[in-house]
Amino acid sequence: MMNRIARSFLIGTMAFVLLALTPLSAQASQGLTHVEHPNVLVTIDPEASSQNEVTIAAFPSDRNILVATARDTRQASGFSWAGYYRSTDGGDTWQNALVPGFPGDTSPEGLSSPVHEAGWKIGSDPVITTDREGRVYLAWLSFGPTTTEFAGWLVLTRYSNFGATYDFTSVVFAGHDTPSDKLGGPGNSRVTDKEWIAVDDTGGTCDGNVYIPWAFFEGSHGTKIVLQRSTDGGLTWTPILSLSHSPNSQNQGATVAVGPGGEVYVAWEDFHKDQILFTRSLDCGQTFDVEQGIASIVPVPEPLPGSAYRLDSFPRMAVSQTTGSIFMTWADYRSGDADVLLARSTDRGLSWSPPSRVNDVTTNHQIFPAITTFRGRVDVSFYDSRNDPGGKLLDIYYAQSNDDGVTFLPNVRVTDAAFDPNLGVTGGGAAFLGDYNGIASNAAGAHPIWADNRNVSINALRDQDIYTATIS
Repeated sequence: MMNRIARSFLIGTMAFVLLALTPLSAQASQGLTHVEHPNVLVTIDPEASSQNEVTIAAFPSDRNILVATARDTRQASGFSWAGYYRSTDGGDTWQNALVPGFPGDTSPEGLSSPVHEAGWKIGSDPVITTDREGRVYLAWLSFGPTTTEFAGWLVLTRYSNFGATYDFTSVVFAGHDTPSDKLGGPGNSRVTDKEWIAVDDTGGTCDGNVYIPWAFFEGSHGTKIVLQRSTDGGLTWTPILSLSHSPNSQNQGATVAVGPGGEVYVAWEDFHKDQILFTRSLDCGQTFDVEQGIASIVPVPEPLPGSAYRLDSFPRMAVSQTTGSIFMTWADYRSGDADVLLARSTDRGLSWSPPSRVNDVTTNHQIFPAITTFRGRVDVSFYDSRNDPGGKLLDIYYAQSNDDGVTFLPNVRVTDAAFDPNLGVTGGGAAFLGDYNGIASNAAGAHPIWADNRNVSINALRDQDIYTATIS
C-alpha cells in the first residue's frame, strides 16, 4: 500500500500538473473547497496550557514553510509569552518554541534579549509577518504582572533563513524602563496595547520598511493610535507618530497593510463614534492623511447573549497586490446577530463601498474575521456558530472571492469538530479566545489558524490549543 507521504506527493503532483494546464481565467473562477483533514494541531505542550491570539504568515517563494505565533502560557509560572511555531512541510507538522528571553531562558539568544535583561515576565499580543527574502518579523508586548508594569515594552523579534535563525529582539517603544519603574502609578502609566505589523515587500522605494501601529493609553488623556516605522529591518525605530487626533479619543484595534505602490494604510475602531477610522501615507510612512470615517459599525455585544468570552469589532485589512484594492472586514451586529462585513476601496482609500456580508447564512453569529490576499484572490476566515441550534458552539469557516471582493463563493467549513468557547481556560477559570485569529495564503492554498477548545476537559481545564488547516 502506498504510504501517506508518497500518496500526498502523487496527489500534489497531479494537482499541480492539472492546474498548470488550466487557463488562468478558469483557475480564477475556481474556488478552494478541499479542506485537508484532520485539522492540524499546531501547539503541542505536555503542560496542557492555553494558547490564543494567533496569527500566521507564509513566504511567496516557498510554499512549504509557514510560521505562526500565539499568546502561549506554557511558562512554568503560568504567565503568557510569545510563542513561535514553524512548519517546513506545508503545515502538516509544527515545531514549537517560545520567543527567546523568557524568565529562565539560559540560551545565548535569550540572555542577549533586552526583555530578559529588563526582567519582564509576560509576553502577549503577538503578530507575525514575513518578506520575500525569508525574514520573519514578530511584534509583541512584554511587561510584568502588576497593573503599573502592564505599561511595559513593545518589541520586535526578527528571524531570518525563512524563520530558522533567530536574529535579534529590538525595543520599539518603552513604556517603562524596567519593571521597577512605576511612572507615578497606573494613572500616569504609558500603556502599549494591540499592535499590528506590516512590511513593505513591493520592491519599490519603500521596500523593506516595517510599520507597527498600536494603541497608546495615556491615563486620563484617552487612547490614541500611533505608528512607528523601521527603515533598517527592525533594528531601530522612529519616534511615535500620532495617527488619531482630537476629538477621536477612544481608539483601539489598529490594523495595517501595504499597497503595491508602497502605500501604507492604517485603520482602527473609534469606540465613541462606533465607526472605522482610516488613514494613509503615500511617502513611505513619513506623514499620514488626517483620519476619516469609512464605515459606521454596530459593535458586537461583549459577551454575546448566553456566552462568556471576550470579543470585539476591530477591523482587519488586506490589500490586493494585483489590483491595489483595499479590503476592510469586521464583525457587526446591525442585523441583530453578528455578521462578518466587508467594505472595499478601489481608489487607494479615497472612497469605500457600502459594507456587504461575507458569511452566506443569517443564522447565529460570525465573529473574529481574518483576511489576506494572494494573486488576486481574497481569503477570509472567521468563527461561526451556524451549526449549533443554541448559537454557542463554534466552527471556523472560510470565504473566497475571485472578483476583487465584490462577491464571495459559498462558505467552506474548515473545522472537523465544533468546540465550546465558553470553557474556562485562564488561570482564574474565565473563558478567553483572545482578540484575533489569522490567515495566510500561498500557492498551496489558504491557511487559516485559530484558538480551539476541543481538547479542554475535566482533566485538562486549560488545554486550549492552536489549530490550522489548508484549503486547497
